[in-house]
Parts: sequence; C-alpha cells; structure tokens
Amino acid sequence: MSSTSARGVYNYLKGEILSGGLQPGSHLREAEIAASLGCSRTPVREAIRQLDSEGLIVFEAHRGARVTSWSESEIEEVFRIRILLEGRAASVAANNIGIDELELLTSLAEQMEDEVASGSPTRYERIATLNNSFHSVIHTASREPMLVNVLKGTIQVSMVRNTFSLYQPAELQRSMGHHRELISALSYGDSEWAESVMRSHIRAARWVTKARSICGASDDGGGGVKSS
Repeated sequence: MSSTSARGVYNYLKGEILSGGLQPGSHLREAEIAASLGCSRTPVREAIRQLDSEGLIVFEAHRGARVTSWSESEIEEVFRIRILLEGRAASVAANNIGIDELELLTSLAEQMEDEVASGSPTRYERIATLNNSFHSVIHTASREPMLVNVLKGTIQVSMVRNTFSLYQPAELQRSMGHHRELISALSYGDSEWAESVMRSHIRAARWVTKARSICGASDDGGGGVKSS
C-alpha cells in the first residue's frame, strides 16, 4: 500500500473509529499507522487533520491525537439536536424526494431487515452502516446543503457509540418498522407524518442508549426502555 493516499488513510481510520475498531480514547500514532498501511507519514498526518476537523479525534499537548470520547450529557445533547434537525430534514424531504431516492431507501430498508434476520455476529456493524446511508438519503433529499453538513457530525457521534449493539430484538424490529413508515410518509409527500415518524425514531434510539447506560448492556430490555 505504498501509494496509499490521504483519502485512503482517512477512509480506513474513519471506518475503524465508527466500527469500534479504534475505541474512544485510543491514541493514533502516525509512525505506527504509516507502517501498518505501508505508506509515508504525510498522508496519515493529512487524514488525522481531516478527522480532527470532523470532531472524531482530538489533539492533546505532548500526547498527540486520540479518538474523541463523549460524556453521557454530550450524547444526550446530540440526540436532542438530531430530533430537531432530522425531523426538519424528513419534513422537507417529503416535498422534494425523487423516485430513485425512494427506491434506494426501500433497498436499504430491505438490507437492514435481512441483517436483523441473519443473526450474524457482524450484523450490528452492517446495520449501523446501512442505517447511516438510509438517513443520509433523507438528509440529501431535503435539498438543504447546510442542514446536511450539520447532520453529518451528529450522525457520526451516534455511530461511534454503536447504538444498534444495545438493541434488544423487539427494539430492532421497532426501528425497522420506523424505516418502513418513513418511506410511506415520504412516498405520500406528507411532511407532518414524515417529521413525526423521524422524531419518534430518534427518540426511541435515545431511550435505548440512556436505558443501557443506566442498567448496563446485559439488561433484559424491560422497564427502562420506552417504546415509540
């Protein structure tokens, strides 16, 4: 990989962060990364700068770069922002989305449902990636570029937390149902319906994350999780 570009290094490191391969707090050492990828330190340095600009890593004096860690209060704030902004995106998208985008959403929803049914050990990572694509299609369909750019960062924070690995089977099914209802609302061009479903969808994820943070990932899913 001697010809690895900054973009290639960036994609690799970002993938490792979002998949959990690089955990929050992990240090990124240029020399080690360059050696493992078979490239010089220059593209690694450029990739790290890009990740820093996106908030996925932070620089510490005399210690270098590390993967960003988020407190529970910061994660809660991210979900509040997502509820507002993704609700807006879905509402506007209902009036602007195209047939090709609706077909893509349907395909992504089907792929996520297949992953849920597969029982594969890697299904959570795959679902998270597909889910990110699903939401990105809706953001883009809003035709509001500034809104899309703001949402990119908030989605990434949620992905780093790997929320889907916290879901119980019934919660996963509920999330898949939200996707189907969103597609229906967007297909009919119903802005209020689309916004309502999206807000409920994000709220449900928020409660799953909060409940597991309090009760632990081994909780059986009862009591603390509110259904949407």
